[in-house]
Amino acid sequence: MALLTLSNISKGYGARSVLQGVSLQLQHGEKAGLIGPNGSGKTTLVKIIAGELDADSGTANISRGTRTGYLPQGLNRVGAGSLRSCLEEPLRGLLQVKQEIASLEQEIAASAREENGGLNRLLERYGALTSRFEDEGGYWAENRILAVARGLGFAPADLERRLDRFSGGEKTRALLAALLLQEPDLLLLDEPTNFLDLEALEWLERYLREWPRALLVVSHDRFFLDRVTNRIFALSGGKLKSYSGNYSAYLARYQQERAGLERACRQRQTLVSREETLIRESKADERSKRQARSREKRLAKMEPVEHPAREKTFRPGFGFTGRSGRKVLVCDAVTKSYGVKTLLRDFSLEIYWGDRVALVGPNGAGKSTLLKLIAGQERPDRGEIRLGPAVKVTYFAQEQELLNPENAVLEEITAATGLDLKQARNHLGRYLFRGDDVFKKVKDLSGGEKSRLALARLALGSGNCLLMDEPTSHLDLPALEELEAALASYPGTLIVVSHDRYFLNNIAANRVLELGGGACSIFDGDFQSFQQRREQGARPEPGAAAEAPGRPKER
Repeated sequence: MALLTLSNISKGYGARSVLQGVSLQLQHGEKAGLIGPNGSGKTTLVKIIAGELDADSGTANISRGTRTGYLPQGLNRVGAGSLRSCLEEPLRGLLQVKQEIASLEQEIAASAREENGGLNRLLERYGALTSRFEDEGGYWAENRILAVARGLGFAPADLERRLDRFSGGEKTRALLAALLLQEPDLLLLDEPTNFLDLEALEWLERYLREWPRALLVVSHDRFFLDRVTNRIFALSGGKLKSYSGNYSAYLARYQQERAGLERACRQRQTLVSREETLIRESKADERSKRQARSREKRLAKMEPVEHPAREKTFRPGFGFTGRSGRKVLVCDAVTKSYGVKTLLRDFSLEIYWGDRVALVGPNGAGKSTLLKLIAGQERPDRGEIRLGPAVKVTYFAQEQELLNPENAVLEEITAATGLDLKQARNHLGRYLFRGDDVFKKVKDLSGGEKSRLALARLALGSGNCLLMDEPTSHLDLPALEELEAALASYPGTLIVVSHDRYFLNNIAANRVLELGGGACSIFDGDFQSFQQRREQGARPEPGAAAEAPGRPKER
């Protein structure tokens, strides 16, 4: 019997239908990814499964006795206690058993001194509780808490911090840690990778691969889906299709299906055109009329062929001013601190024309700070940053702080450029802002819409050294693919911060710069090679640059 069964689920908001007759089954121990464009209904579907939203029609059945855990997307509310209290809550039953064992030990000691008749009863109770405590892993409870907290990026000192002082990302990670410790039979995760750095992502992948229970995860992280899932549910146009295998297997199957549909449509169109031509050109004699009527009947009886759905995609582009000098950027003994925290210490680096640098490292390591220093938005405390001859930098900020939240979308473009209204609307159309969408306030846009607007504004500038800070945040899979294609063909120098490993592979990065602890390590090679070396435990030493084959000696 399936652990989860959805039958003909439909859901709409006003006149807009989001889900139309969606059905699926999830078996015990199965790990499935739920994918689809932004706005396709993924979060709505997960909320229906979690019992937080009612479907308009259809049924959602979870087998009896199933414990469900749900991590929603976005900022989550947490209690006012410490991180430790949050992580101990799923283990409260075990901790209560531990307290009762400690109380029994005191009672047994007192009864032994008094030599009364209740000692045997206490010993029996003590034996039963210690056996249960051991069977349920009580002796490893503290180690489990520490391991999960550390795996998701928390330091031991964070366990005593109050949750109401955590950032939104930290709160999400705290709730995820509590869910993993709870060990539900069905784990529902909506974009769990949004606030995880590379190390935490890799830890979570290993943890979920060994997870013996059922998992349904919404994610745009294709590398994560490849490593964790064995089934993909693809949601589009209100309909859902199921594919066995991970994301790469789904993608190969989907492309085959689409190619087959396009081929069938072309063949059908050729056949229909030929028959219609013969009907029009039929002669006036009775025999020709009979043949024409026969052809008309055949056309009427033909089964319709489903046309491949045209996905809405935007067309990003980046202005290019021409080649710069050979040496693009020099960082010489740069130090940058905020208060008592030093992000960069005596940091030195050289970037050359045509380099495509992937900038990675833990959250808070200074990746965004380094891009701001290069872009001239901040100044180093010590040291020097020099741009080479004819270098012109264009910069995409992670938080889209260059956007004015009070501007309308159209106003944001016209205010930043010399475009007239018609030109601005045509430009915004390439980024899927059409009709009344151009009059939305920036502050009312979704995360994906803000990312597209920031890219639309960036495209109106031009340069030859492109700095991008987490450009993939909030973009759905079709948008990610378009952005990858645009960056892969960008002819200038590229420095990009991203946790999306699939993205870093596809943009043809040829150097990887890893920040951490104020130092850096440089790997000369593509990101896939860096990842393999990292997984083998042979990470480059901080400050050491590996010599790439074929590079000039002075590099």
